[in-house]
Amino acid sequence: MKKTFLNKNKTLIGLGYEFLVVCPQCASCAKVIALDDSSPYVANVRRRFVCTTCGTTKDKVIKANGYGQARVSYEPKADYEVILIADPCDWYFQLPLYLQIECSGNTLWALNLEHLNYIESYIEAELRESHPYYLSVESRLPKWMKFAKNREDVLKAIQKLKVKTY
Repeated sequence: MKKTFLNKNKTLIGLGYEFLVVCPQCASCAKVIALDDSSPYVANVRRRFVCTTCGTTKDKVIKANGYGQARVSYEPKADYEVILIADPCDWYFQLPLYLQIECSGNTLWALNLEHLNYIESYIEAELRESHPYYLSVESRLPKWMKFAKNREDVLKAIQKLKVKTY
């Protein structure tokens, strides 16, 4: 029987409660977490960087814009602080994600293990439910990841990332 994937319509925003990142001090796996609301649009919420290997911690509070929200952008802004959702890095400290690897000439990345497992369940499925929610993770995956010809390479890369975290 063929493996199937039913859309759960998870979004990056919903998965952004935790980021596994590379510690700038010791290069081991560290975390960036939201101490209150995990939505990047909520301002005045403390985000914390924690490395359990070397003990480094750092807090950051994103200030509100004129509408009481945090500013989210896909590119840096020179005149005000934004939550940058772009490269494979966390949105608050811009530290590189720990879960990233070269695959099929591209970079495969995940915010955390839940995100990585969700991608894996989508990629390994031979039958996928059509019409995903337009902001869901599965609708935003790059085409190279969705091609059947890359399935084996993507799944091998995901396994390497899983081994890396343990």
